[in-house]
Amino acid sequence: MKHDAPLDELLDIMKNDSENLERVVKLLTDDCIWVMEPGGSEYHGATEIRSMAGFAMGGRSHDTTHTVEILNWFADDDNLCIEYTHGALLTGKGTGGIKASVKTGTNKYCMTYHVSNGKIDRVHEYINSSSQWWSFLLPIALNYLHWRVKRKLDKNRNL
Repeated sequence: MKHDAPLDELLDIMKNDSENLERVVKLLTDDCIWVMEPGGSEYHGATEIRSMAGFAMGGRSHDTTHTVEILNWFADDDNLCIEYTHGALLTGKGTGGIKASVKTGTNKYCMTYHVSNGKIDRVHEYINSSSQWWSFLLPIALNYLHWRVKRKLDKNRNL
């Protein structure tokens, strides 16, 4: 990956500062597109991405046993791929009232980033679960997240 790309910054955010939304957003282009799988929900631009990530981050917390663990990463001139697992305590806020402990290793994630002129202009986030229960719930949860984000953004546009 080119020297001006945010490789080190992204790895540090994921390992040490995963709840710092503003640190992530400043790495994105104004017209960045973020796609989440399963389901293919798309978020366009910093406002939508900030809203989506804010809902997702607002419904979880971390402690010493619920963390982000980077499993692998690789990069070329314009692309970065980070594979990781992520544990969290679901607080019920933004999760339809669901409170749960998701142990590190239950869900695996793969984030692919496309970088142009030192900024991220496209992200694909893939989530895969080793649990049948979470495999069933993930598409429902991601669709719910998408609905909540779109509803909030529509409400703000109509003010």
